[in-house]
Amino acid sequence: MRERFNTVAVAIPAQLFNVRCHVSIDRQVPVMTDFAVRLLHLSGPLEVSALREYFGLSASELRNLLELLREEGLIGEANGRISLTSYAESRFAASSDGLPRFTRIAERQSRPVFELLSYTPLPKALSSNYWDNTLELQWNTDDPTAGKTIDKAEAAFHKHFLDIERFELEDVNRRAYACYKVDEIRAGRPFSVPLPVHFEVDVEGNVEFEIDAQLELLPESLRSQVRTLTADRIAALSTRTNHLRAFIEFFDDELLARYLLTPSANGGRTALINPDGRIGLRKDHAIDFRRYVHDVHGQANGEVYDAGKSQALLGALYMPKCQSRLFNGLRRALAALKKTKTVNADLPEAIFWVIPDSDLWGRTSLVRDIINSIQTALKEGLGIPLEVIAIAPCSQDENRDRLFKRARLLLDAGFSRVFLGPYQPKQECFEVLLIPGIFGGATYQWVVPSADRYNVPLGFVTQSEAKLQKMVEFTRTVLASSLYGSGRGNGNTPEERKFWLDDADVSDFSFLDRYVTAPRLSTG
Repeated sequence: MRERFNTVAVAIPAQLFNVRCHVSIDRQVPVMTDFAVRLLHLSGPLEVSALREYFGLSASELRNLLELLREEGLIGEANGRISLTSYAESRFAASSDGLPRFTRIAERQSRPVFELLSYTPLPKALSSNYWDNTLELQWNTDDPTAGKTIDKAEAAFHKHFLDIERFELEDVNRRAYACYKVDEIRAGRPFSVPLPVHFEVDVEGNVEFEIDAQLELLPESLRSQVRTLTADRIAALSTRTNHLRAFIEFFDDELLARYLLTPSANGGRTALINPDGRIGLRKDHAIDFRRYVHDVHGQANGEVYDAGKSQALLGALYMPKCQSRLFNGLRRALAALKKTKTVNADLPEAIFWVIPDSDLWGRTSLVRDIINSIQTALKEGLGIPLEVIAIAPCSQDENRDRLFKRARLLLDAGFSRVFLGPYQPKQECFEVLLIPGIFGGATYQWVVPSADRYNVPLGFVTQSEAKLQKMVEFTRTVLASSLYGSGRGNGNTPEERKFWLDDADVSDFSFLDRYVTAPRLSTG
């Protein structure tokens, strides 16, 4: 068993170039012309009469054929014998398949995308994808010629011309076989091409990453760089104090609690029996991760508990397997809601997604996919559309440009509104997706001690009333500390749909109070 718990898109720096050029392309010639040239290439010089007899031509037909061959510059005559010109022979020498190629020069517009490290053209499978919210890698930008993009792109266009034709034109017959000259080249805006990186854990709790098969579309030198820089970027992620125990206690999660390691008296270390029978000491890291993965996900495939109302998750909420569990549970919750004939006044007015403070969260379009699916499911199940509100972390003195970028990226991912504010230390690794009173999911971004800075989300989806109430408590607490609110207008014109960022106003969400019946609890 290998569980894919997250997918992150890393950024390949790239740039599109608009190239106006003249290219050499094949052209059709009459069958007789083609056949005569091939014959002369094989036989060498022939008498005119022999050519006439071979094709069975009349005197006038022979004259027409010879005139056409002369006009094309394909034959010469000497002492009553005809032979191919050096130009005609070169048509064979320049051909990879031993057949003559007759060409013409044509103007062409090309739009190659080059990655900006080695200026290798990217195929459509990569270059047609664009995702703003990629994980930036530390590419070397010390090259003194880094600014000469036009010169580099022109040289690369000539060098990789055949690959560019193959990427841009599926029809082999429409491709040119050489670039005659580049007339003009203009650079587009640099952007990031996303390359997915998949994070997986096996049944023994070992964690590693693998880069998507699309990596094979890149040259080997660049593949090696991507692997190295991805590993370096993960190693550079910030570490945080472990608050998994606080997560378990706050949500009263009896399943995760089963696997907590009890702090020992020997300096925070737990005695373990190694496979060879020797006794060793392991530093306490809050949870017996190997046993948790093996028992709960390797065997039970996401154990169901809380009297059937909760199911364990291993992975980000937007990952396909977690999405499947979320929607299965949501459908059951909506069916149960219909049976109670709850009046519309009791239905929630918005969905909330409290995002953890993690550089590895939400770096692909999977977030957009799950938001669209949730909205569709709730519109079908409740008959009303609901906003999806993002609550995301920012520091107290966050740079305004960074706030703008973070909010815009979340809005582009499908959120209706975004609220930004500082998190308490115990909240940083919490994630909550809440449909108040109906269903929800919560995870903790746990850092695997043996795998340095990999964040493995551990948690559950649930329709348990007790857990849903705790989610409301948590959401209200984080909302209350929001500093900024962001969204887009609802008008029809670009000006009316303009992006905005202002001081936070959470007064619209007072309806959350009706989902809390017990005294409010602190997550601090």
